[in-house]
Amino acid sequence: MAPSHLSIDSLPNEVIIQILSSFSTRSLLPLAAVCRRFNGLVGRVHYARLVKASRLRDHEVILECYHPSEKISTPSLFCEFLGMDGLAEAAEVANLGELNSVYARFRPFIGDEDRGPRQSASMLGGAQPAVQLPSHKINLDSGELFSQLCTVTNLVKIGPRNGLFSSIANVTDTVIRVWRDWLQREAAIAAGTQQRARSISSADDPSILWTDSSKTVGLKFRVVEDESIPAPVLFGRDDEPSVSFSLEYEELLIRANWLLLSFETSEAQQVIHAGKAVVIASV
Repeated sequence: MAPSHLSIDSLPNEVIIQILSSFSTRSLLPLAAVCRRFNGLVGRVHYARLVKASRLRDHEVILECYHPSEKISTPSLFCEFLGMDGLAEAAEVANLGELNSVYARFRPFIGDEDRGPRQSASMLGGAQPAVQLPSHKINLDSGELFSQLCTVTNLVKIGPRNGLFSSIANVTDTVIRVWRDWLQREAAIAAGTQQRARSISSADDPSILWTDSSKTVGLKFRVVEDESIPAPVLFGRDDEPSVSFSLEYEELLIRANWLLLSFETSEAQQVIHAGKAVVIASV
């Protein structure tokens, strides 16, 4: 009997894709380094998963953003999904480098716990309800260079009743420094006294406050200076005066790859707790 010379290279793409689909995303992506063929096939599987994750089936993104001294008084924010820029354009090539630069965009808003987050954003068959747009007040004393915002983002799966979650996956939990010079520049741009430098991509947008150096999660605000604050009579020659700004939410950005990993974590929790009446969290 002649020896078999079959190898993985002889398998059709459809069979390899079926095999690759059994791997979790964390295990799948390193396989792209095996060879050029695997790189392309991993990209196709990964693209299909990003498309599935973008539907956020039965899931919501919840944002908590507050000054360290205002944690108790600051409400959690629901986030309306706006889309994934660049995902459709990457469909034919499914290049992993391009897919890594795709961000999911959300609009934070204060939800209505009685109706539930999705119904608050868009009531089926009815008129758009009034949505209360959230904002932050940032006060800097004379000589103070920055303030801080604690930022916690979770992907949750809605439970059987409003206000209950059947799973929760943390996306980010960190502290952002909000610098005085950034506030002054963004306020000048909002007032029309300064032009914004054109950015090539979301990752290069200077108006976004990123939660980490990898630019996994970012917050985009419209900054308005409160000019009613009287200037102090006395302050040091080299000190900046006391100022106050209002930060109005525009968008929450999450790198699509990271959102997919959080989605898979949430789905895994569902499998673990299947058939158990366990409340993971509640609003």
